[in-house]
Amino acid sequence: MLRPPVAMALARDEREVPGPDPRWVYEPKFDGWRAALFTATGVVQSRRDNNLAKRFPEIAAAARGLGDLVVDGELVALREGRLDFGALTSMPKQRADAGIAIYFIAFDLLADTDTDGDGHEDLRGEPYRTRRTRLEQRFAGARPPLQLVPATTDRTEAMQWMRPEAATVGIEGLVAKDTTKPYRAGRTGDWRKVRQKIVVDAVVTGVAGALARPEALVLARPDQDGVLQHIGLSLPLPPALRNATAPLLEPTGEARRRLPGVLGSDGTEYQPVHPTLVVEVEAEATVVSFNARLRPRIHRLRTDLTPDELDDPTPR
Repeated sequence: MLRPPVAMALARDEREVPGPDPRWVYEPKFDGWRAALFTATGVVQSRRDNNLAKRFPEIAAAARGLGDLVVDGELVALREGRLDFGALTSMPKQRADAGIAIYFIAFDLLADTDTDGDGHEDLRGEPYRTRRTRLEQRFAGARPPLQLVPATTDRTEAMQWMRPEAATVGIEGLVAKDTTKPYRAGRTGDWRKVRQKIVVDAVVTGVAGALARPEALVLARPDQDGVLQHIGLSLPLPPALRNATAPLLEPTGEARRRLPGVLGSDGTEYQPVHPTLVVEVEAEATVVSFNARLRPRIHRLRTDLTPDELDDPTPR
């Protein structure tokens, strides 16, 4: 019998969607927490091997109706019609008060009750196409909060998940999986993820490191009401950009602040600066909904623009 913790297969980052090729199947990449669901015992195993069942009791309870399976998938939080990654840190009572619904999106079947019904069958050695067929059979009658991930072998159809409109509801891009491969732990290349990336303009509101030679920039964009909202800390600046940026920064005179960390980490200390400098960045498409988590990459300084002239969030 397959018991927790189970080592998970991980998708390798790519910039281009593989295919078209009959061996690839495509799935949307949701903005959530990876988890393995042990349906008989109610264990919800995180990628770091923690049991999240107490945090997500609705998932553990719903899973018991599926029999004795081990399912790989993603925990997501839905609020007001879109995925909210930050809401996954909330506890059940907080979610109920805030109108947050938790779902488990299933995308692989690692173990199943065997055909005789009196044992457990480890499916990790089977090719993905076999595991997917078994998963579809087991989830045919599943109801929320359990859901089967959509999948297609049509690359053109899959590219719809790479459109900016998909990012507004929390779809980060897509995952391509080699249907001929077994389930192998780690980044083997059997699974490949491609995130939506767009180029947008952002305003510099702070500096990590010394003002005279900034290491990274704190970035913001206006929301629909024109109020600047943080979109994150940039990746480290290359030397030439550090030199060019420093003379254009004007500190506000305020004390240094700290960006919020992830899951209790300390975050990054930065010096606030007046929001006058515009930069062009490459970021996840979810940056336009203030939900991107990867650090944006600075392309260039936009000294020809003022913050009032920020571009529309369209890819280019």
